[in-house]
Amino acid sequence: MLDLREVSVGFRADADVLSDINLCLEAGSTTMVTGAGGSGKSTLLAVAAGLIPKLIRPHHMQGAVALDGTDLGAISGSELFRRVGLVLQSVEDQVWDLSVEDLIAFPLENRGVPRAEIRARVAGVIEQMNIGRLIGRTVRTLSGGERRIAALASALVWQPDVLILDEPTSGIDPDARLRMIGILRELRKTKLTLLIAEQDLAWFDGVADRVVFLKEGRIIDDLPWQAAARATAPYAVAGIEPPFAPPLPRAVVPLVQSGAALSVRQLSSTLRRPNGEPVLRSIDLALGKGEVAALIGSNGAGKTTLMRTLLGLQKAAGGTIEINGHDSAGWTIARRAGQIGYVAQNLRRMFFLLSVVEEVVFSLSGGDAGAKAVAAHRDRAIELLKGVGLADRAELSPFALSAREQLMLALVCIEATAPSVVILDEPLIACDSVSRAGVLAFLDRCRTRGCAALLVSHDLQLVDCAADRVLILEDGRLAFDGTTEVAWSSDVFARRGWPRPDHHVGTIGGGQRASA
Repeated sequence: MLDLREVSVGFRADADVLSDINLCLEAGSTTMVTGAGGSGKSTLLAVAAGLIPKLIRPHHMQGAVALDGTDLGAISGSELFRRVGLVLQSVEDQVWDLSVEDLIAFPLENRGVPRAEIRARVAGVIEQMNIGRLIGRTVRTLSGGERRIAALASALVWQPDVLILDEPTSGIDPDARLRMIGILRELRKTKLTLLIAEQDLAWFDGVADRVVFLKEGRIIDDLPWQAAARATAPYAVAGIEPPFAPPLPRAVVPLVQSGAALSVRQLSSTLRRPNGEPVLRSIDLALGKGEVAALIGSNGAGKTTLMRTLLGLQKAAGGTIEINGHDSAGWTIARRAGQIGYVAQNLRRMFFLLSVVEEVVFSLSGGDAGAKAVAAHRDRAIELLKGVGLADRAELSPFALSAREQLMLALVCIEATAPSVVILDEPLIACDSVSRAGVLAFLDRCRTRGCAALLVSHDLQLVDCAADRVLILEDGRLAFDGTTEVAWSSDVFARRGWPRPDHHVGTIGGGQRASA
């Protein structure tokens, strides 16, 4: 069906992103591609989809890619992109603020398909995916998981021969993951050929036929699903955690300093739900200096509104927010940003300078990236970058970094400002061993400095090994606030129906990785 032979791709003369890739996808099969951040997964998918080299021109490319025996170079772009559907990891790059039905119809309208056929095809995809509940809504009102499903529907409306998905479960809650996996299982029954890049493989039991392991742009192993699910060695070599590994031990770290870094009392939001109720209702919480607390909850619980309110980006209807004992009412956003460091889920929104080192210098200097600031702070910036393995990337654009490298850069920039409180908004580290270790090391340094950290995450295994406390937000109220160990046995957590992260999943069939 889809055949890659001796494919090598590089964006610089002195380096290959992919090297000697040989991969053949059989019709109707589901192939998973896994590996650490920067291993070449997204580039491999872009080559398989024809984005490289038709739309993205590499410095050099060797080898051949064929679809049903025809070289992709001999297939017109419009025909190729009709036969091969693609959903990107950054789904925001693939959706617009249209209605869901208009988003699904867009590829057909863009090619002048008759209206009657458009209506029929859109209706067919909506029925096939059972997403009638999304119809009539605009994309901006959808959750992250719903946006991914809408983008998937748009990719399927052409009835492609091959569907390529880049990290389809990344950053979404377990309810959305289960819906996504259910859709993929149904698609598998139609004998659609699937190529999926993913690190968190445990969710794909019943979907995947084989797993291809990548490291530094090379295939290091290729196993049938049952063998891959039981293996450990190829995951260690690839730099990711096995899908059914036992939970990591929870660190018990005493607080180094006393006192509250953040204190919130009776906080309510001006933003309201469709029923008129405020999104946040009477929130009370306190974070001690050096304490790491995790905030979890379903999509729509109010996590984003709480973060935006703490940052001063969303106006509060009532209540108080104290930072290091000082009431922040009346503070400018800039003053609040000096006290609360924020690592956004969409890391690209954090960077705006020409080089990695300038981003760190900007943080160290308090907002200056001029020649004098670079001269004064460059040595310290390089030292910080060396600590996260980015010193050799200092002169690159931040946008040339992998997702893992961008996360490490963001942590360095925040740490350089020495804030009192840090908010990590869904750090998308999945099962990348190096990224997970980097986040845990960063949180340990926060503890040592007496900086409070609020970790907002759907990754309950990360929460379990990193957090001292767990806060469960439910319909705008703080329904649970207690130690991590007690959280998983609480009635509030049990109501979610999510797998406990402190319990080892010992079976393959139907097993899911603990994730919120």
